[in-house]
Amino acid sequence: MTSKHLPMVRKPDLPSAPPFQRGPGASVPTDDTGLDWRRIASALWQFKWVVLLATVLGIGAGVAATRVLRPIFVAQATVWIDVPSRRDDTDRRAGPIRSGSLLDSDAWIDLLKSYVVLDHVVRELRLYIELHTSEDTARFAGFGAGETFRPGDYRLRVDDDGRNYVLSTLEGRELERGVVGDSIGARIGFLWAPPAGVLAAGHTVEFSLLTLRDAARQLSDFFQVQMDLNGNFLKVELRGSSPSRIAAILNATTERYVRVAADLKRQKLTELTRILEEQLASAQRNLQDAETALRRFGVRTITLPTEREPTATSGAAPGDPVLTGFFETQVQREQMRRDREAIQRILGQAGDSGVSGDALSVIGAVAASPELSAALQELTKKQADLRAYRYKYSEEYPPVQRLGAEIAELQRRTIPSLAQALVAQLSIRETELNRRVDAASEDLRQIPPRAIEGNRLRRSLTLAEQTYNTLQARYTEAKLAAEASSVPDVRILDPAVAPQRPVKNSKPTLLLMGFLGGLGLGLAGAVLLDRLDPRVRYPEQVSQELGLAILGAVPHLRNRDAPAEVEEALRGVCLNLVHAYGAAAPLLVTITSPGPGDGKSFLAANLALTFADGGHRTLLIDGDIRRGVLHRRFDVTRQPGLTDFLLENAMREQIIQSTAYPSLHLVGCGTRTHRAPELLGSPVMGKLITLVRPDYDVILVDSPPLGAGVDPFILGTVTGNLLLVLRTGYSHREMAGAKLEVLDRLPVRTLGAVLNDVPRGSGYSYYAYYSYHLPGYETVEEGAGAAGGEEAGARPRLV
Repeated sequence: MTSKHLPMVRKPDLPSAPPFQRGPGASVPTDDTGLDWRRIASALWQFKWVVLLATVLGIGAGVAATRVLRPIFVAQATVWIDVPSRRDDTDRRAGPIRSGSLLDSDAWIDLLKSYVVLDHVVRELRLYIELHTSEDTARFAGFGAGETFRPGDYRLRVDDDGRNYVLSTLEGRELERGVVGDSIGARIGFLWAPPAGVLAAGHTVEFSLLTLRDAARQLSDFFQVQMDLNGNFLKVELRGSSPSRIAAILNATTERYVRVAADLKRQKLTELTRILEEQLASAQRNLQDAETALRRFGVRTITLPTEREPTATSGAAPGDPVLTGFFETQVQREQMRRDREAIQRILGQAGDSGVSGDALSVIGAVAASPELSAALQELTKKQADLRAYRYKYSEEYPPVQRLGAEIAELQRRTIPSLAQALVAQLSIRETELNRRVDAASEDLRQIPPRAIEGNRLRRSLTLAEQTYNTLQARYTEAKLAAEASSVPDVRILDPAVAPQRPVKNSKPTLLLMGFLGGLGLGLAGAVLLDRLDPRVRYPEQVSQELGLAILGAVPHLRNRDAPAEVEEALRGVCLNLVHAYGAAAPLLVTITSPGPGDGKSFLAANLALTFADGGHRTLLIDGDIRRGVLHRRFDVTRQPGLTDFLLENAMREQIIQSTAYPSLHLVGCGTRTHRAPELLGSPVMGKLITLVRPDYDVILVDSPPLGAGVDPFILGTVTGNLLLVLRTGYSHREMAGAKLEVLDRLPVRTLGAVLNDVPRGSGYSYYAYYSYHLPGYETVEEGAGAAGGEEAGARPRLV
């Protein structure tokens, strides 16, 4: 911006903002797909002491950890196990008891970690003792414990003359007193009599005793055991901070492991031989019992019918009279039942005309009855004679009538009587056949159970013979294996040796982890504190969260004697403000901020000064009638001022005061009054604006902060335009957002925001027209007037 001309028109391609919105560029499209590294870097710089403190604490924690965690050594040992091959093992499973291998391949690992192995190692190497300091190791060289001792935490204190001792718990409960050199703790199960020279005068020893089982459980957790695929090699590793100690523990464990495995094998073979001997005797008795039972069954059933192979059609065995007679009797009984039922059905259907001879003649039982069969034949003959007579004679012919009477006699009386007698005979015969069939059925039903019982006895005999033969072979094999049980199945192939180099030295790792952990915690804490900070710090907080266009950024004034950067920033704000306002004249704007201390009065005064320096007739109104101080900045009087005009105690010419700058005039705040909101909202205020409009190109109204009351909202509605001043690192975002929501409901157009007190190198610097990196492009004055005052064209100073 030049010193004489400030364009008061918009660029043709910049549309004016519609009324009553927050201004052009309120919704600035941004790319939120990635991390905002600029903001993260700014947050880290802002909270650098948090990062530094967390890093130092992390390094301190790493150093402390190196004092606790010592280098780790690994001792290794290999045990060879004679495990039978899979094929041999499969063959041995044919019998009821296996005698080949002592354990499955996976069970060897469980045996190594069993208490029968580890309890002995714990007692032998006194692993149940936990010393609080390593210097006391020599004092416990001869320590032992009985079968029953009392575990717990103890303290042994020797008096200052070195003659007496006191044994107590860590809580201070005294357990025993005695003379140094005597046995200590005998009544609680200790076998300990340290020499007098070992226990120094005035020395205190603290130690803890675990139960053998607890110590063995802890030792089991430290072992790492691995077996190869074939199950022949068992590799054992033990980690610890003392090379000689872990090697001694591992060798003692493997030696105890070999002895336990040999004892188990010997006990197993002895017990197996005894069990097989008992089972062999039992199998022999079972075999004899099976033979006796089968012999008795054969004697008992030799005279009874037996089951034979049936034929495909009849189901009976050929040539078997019992089965043949049974089925023939059953068929005969069924035929009689059907004939009887057929005769009864025909008799029941007979009416007045008598029974039908044709129906009875087809029944087998009727044909087998001589009397009934003769009666039916006689009936048939007489019916034939009657038909012959009827061809020649009428019904009145005496022979016809006689034959009809005889036929009716046969159908109604003779044949039914004979049929009833036949039915009675069939019922009697059917009953007899039922009795015979039932008796024969009972005998035949006994045949399958006898056959099944015979087969079962034969199978029992076969199984008893097989079991006896198998146990006989097993018994012989077990006796041979017991004789060879002196050869162990487990041997130590590679004993453990004390390692010379640690496999894990965690000191550099702990230091690095402490540094990285502290640094990461500090970085995360800095970013978190930045996210939780409610103050305005970044441009996107203004453009995205508050929805305001950024019209400029005023840098932090580090030196009051070098305001060039601030003045250049003010020129950029003026240019953006003109374009955001539009082509209407004059430029009428209310300047405010969310709270006190944001620099709104500083910015209003210096914007007015910058407009005046550009040759524009500028009027600055101090609308903060409660605490206005603009009169001090321009060295003019406060009274009469704005309130005096609103109270109609002064004229317009009396309140408009000239300043040291020809194009700039000031209206002070005036007399203090508690009627400030009523005065600002009165018609007189609108009248004042109307009166001064024709005389000025720029009218700026400095109002109280938005959080101070209703005054800035009233002034905003009077001017219709509002410029918000935000101080970086100071203004509260939530308060600003809440006040902007109130402005959205008023007829006020928020043109944008000006960022004040921007730190050097922050992201706000991109919103300014100046650059820190282009030295030599500062504005200077040349010629004779360079040393003059404002009249000579010298650059005005900030107020």
